[in-house]
Amino acid sequence: MPRIARVAALTGGLLLIWSTLFASTFRYPFYWDDFHLIRSYSGAEIRSAFHAVIDPDKIETPGLRPCSIFLYNFQGFLFGENIVAQRVFMVVLMALFMIAAGTLLLEVGLSFVQLGIVFVLFVSSRTFASLVLWISLSHLIMAYIWIVLTAYFFVLWTRRGCWWFFVATLIASILATFTREETYTLPVVLPILWLISSSDRRQWRRVVTAAVSLLVIVCFHYWLWHFLVPNALSPQISFPAAKRLARAMGAAWLPCGRTWIGVTDTLMAIVWIAFSIALLFSFLWLANRHRRWQFLGVCSVGALLSLPALGIARPFGIALPTLTFMSAISIAIGEVYKHTGTEDWFRKWWHEAVLSSIIVGFAVGIVSGIHRSKYVAESIQENSVTRVARDGEFLFNLLDHPATIPAPRRQAGLARLRRFGIKSADDLKSMQTKVNLHPEEFRHESSNAGRLLLAKYDYLSL
Repeated sequence: MPRIARVAALTGGLLLIWSTLFASTFRYPFYWDDFHLIRSYSGAEIRSAFHAVIDPDKIETPGLRPCSIFLYNFQGFLFGENIVAQRVFMVVLMALFMIAAGTLLLEVGLSFVQLGIVFVLFVSSRTFASLVLWISLSHLIMAYIWIVLTAYFFVLWTRRGCWWFFVATLIASILATFTREETYTLPVVLPILWLISSSDRRQWRRVVTAAVSLLVIVCFHYWLWHFLVPNALSPQISFPAAKRLARAMGAAWLPCGRTWIGVTDTLMAIVWIAFSIALLFSFLWLANRHRRWQFLGVCSVGALLSLPALGIARPFGIALPTLTFMSAISIAIGEVYKHTGTEDWFRKWWHEAVLSSIIVGFAVGIVSGIHRSKYVAESIQENSVTRVARDGEFLFNLLDHPATIPAPRRQAGLARLRRFGIKSADDLKSMQTKVNLHPEEFRHESSNAGRLLLAKYDYLSL
């Protein structure tokens, strides 16, 4: 079977399982920014995204992301208020992202079994759920697709020297950069990727050519962004920013996230951390020099891909670092298993003990990730207090600028709030005050959809 077909089959199987487990979420209504971003746009609004912020309502963070508005317009025009179709589209986008990422990982040296480990951990993680359950994050998934394709064409360019691959690298990087700013790390990430995946150091000129070209694209976008967009933001190097970066990197290592509430969540997280530490020491003990450098390179790429957290750390913003760190774990698992199974001085019982430990650790990572993903889904149920508060900001025009919301969507949103006795902005503020004073009154079984629920974890928690 061709490589891409095997990756597609693996991706399809895992997404089918995930969709079955989270089938109830496919009918969850539009949430927060979805209200005003996922809609049909006028020609003037689309043109404005090329010389101002993407959001005509001027509610979102100022950024030069003109490619995003085409995707939002496509979703609004084609799917409209059909929420099931919108969520199926998100899963399809994730499938495309995973197929592209899987093809790249195989190209840089992972085996298909190792890719399976990466994908299972990624799909079961809280990061995956956070990314796929919020419809207006479609542009972020699209940016990830272009970023991965940039890396894939770059690898092919360095190996084969075909100028079509170089052109494809530039086109994909331009589309990615004008969709999200996560591409700013690529001029450094891609040379490291080349060092990891290639033993031929004679092609360094191709690497430098591509890296410098990407740097020019990034600098041009940065200049346009700060020239055209009022109040454009820039990451500040400070202690709080470094703390956000460290938290994001830690969360990317943990399928269950770095915030733990309750004995069960804490125990599973501790088991995963213990497994990771034991695996790391075993890998460093058994692996040869080349594998160690490869592992270090992959971890360095993950750290660089985490740099957007200097601005703001969000669970859905660490998908690329999560994939990268899970790749490092799969490399370590493969190497430890290989050595314990082939070295003469390892007895059979020791090999079986190592294999059992890997299976247990792997299983805990999957279960803990799915367990936390359930809470991610819980936090955007219709009766979630946090969801109601965020939706109310848009529906009652409590933001600095009024939101452009399609009439059927606004009416449906207001009807949902009325079911919980919230008919005005004053009712919403009263609810928030009551939650702050007596949060225990809102903690109950999430299945009780008739009462407002204070979810165990907030959607944005790491």
